[in-house]
Parts: sequence; C-alpha cells; structure tokens
Amino acid sequence: VSEGEGWVMVDKPAGVAVHPLEEGERGTMLNRVVAKYPQIQGVGEGGLKSGVVHRLDVDTSGVLLFATDQERWEALRKAFKGHSTKKVYRAIVDGEMEGAGREMMDLVVVKHSPARVGVVNPTQGYMPAGARECYLNWRVIERLGGASLIEVELGTGFLHQIRVMMAHAGHAVVGDAVYGKGEAGVSRQMLHASYLRAGVAEGRCGEPEDFMRVLKKLGG
Repeated sequence: VSEGEGWVMVDKPAGVAVHPLEEGERGTMLNRVVAKYPQIQGVGEGGLKSGVVHRLDVDTSGVLLFATDQERWEALRKAFKGHSTKKVYRAIVDGEMEGAGREMMDLVVVKHSPARVGVVNPTQGYMPAGARECYLNWRVIERLGGASLIEVELGTGFLHQIRVMMAHAGHAVVGDAVYGKGEAGVSRQMLHASYLRAGVAEGRCGEPEDFMRVLKKLGG
C-alpha cells in the first residue's frame, strides 16, 4: 500500500493471520513481509511477532502496518498507545441506519481461545479486571435493503471492538457469526480497514472483491 523509512503498510486479505503462532507456520502476512524485508527480523517484540505494530482479526481485511527497524517501531507503538492515530474502517451492518453517531461502551475479554469480548453492564456498579472504556464514531455512507454501508473511525482500539459495539447497538456486522447471526453465502464479517495514519506512516486501500460482491448483492 505504502512505505517509508522504517515502515511498510500492506493490504491484508481476509482469512490471513497477521503473524505465526508457532515455529514453522507459513502463510501469514509477516511471512510475506519478511521475504521482502528480511531486516524486519528481531524488530519490536521479535521472534514470531517481529515488526508487528498492530493487529487485525484474521477475517478482517485492509491496511496493516509493520515497522522494519527498532526506532520506528518504538515511535509507531507510542502513537498507538497515545491514541494519536487515525483508523478508518468500512463495514456492512445489519439494519438500515441513518446519519452519524458515536458509541461509547466498556469492553472486557470474557473468553480466550477462541476470543470473545463482552460489554460491561453499567448497572453492576464496578469495572471487571481488564475492562476498558472504548468509543467509536460512525456515519452512514449508503442505506441498503435491510443493511447499511457505514464508515467507522476508532477512537480507541480493543479486540473485536467494532464488531462487539455495533452488534450491541443492534447493527451487527454482516457475516459475523460470533457477534451476529451470520448470513448464508457470506464467508466472513464484512469489515475492512480502509485507512490508517500513525506518525509518519499513512496508507489506504479499497474494499476487496468479496466485500464488493456482498455490497452489490444488497443493492449498493
């Protein structure tokens, strides 16, 4: 997608993991990046996470950022931790939405392997360990037949955040079998990271073919 001194952005296809989980694992985005940028080995956390600045869910497509030297990795991680990044996604969600809005919720990981995130019930009077206040802004791009194409800008970053928050708001991401109902003929959640800016790094990419097929099927 784009690259600069000490960093590279790539367009991650849906169904491809960001990095290996075990020695010898192939087919991840890091495998592909290290083949072209061997200097990434040992950067950041090193090992199987060399150069990884942030992550996308396996079945989420779009812009993914790697650092190819340690100094840049530290600067980019600082940008993410300090919430000084801009992260924009496109999503097809259930139900016809209107206008624009903001969602604010406290999220917590309720299950590991496979991961599942829940929304903290504000009436319980306390915050569970690991819970975090999260928010996102959304706007409708197009209303479809029983669904909507929306753009989402993340103010924070949390595991499965868009998927959890939109589902809790009554508009699950189309194709999301974990937080939504899943749809026949849709093989994954229709969520795409379309734009990212973090420090000096910036890049964008258009929606992939499977996303566009679902959009067309729904009338977009």
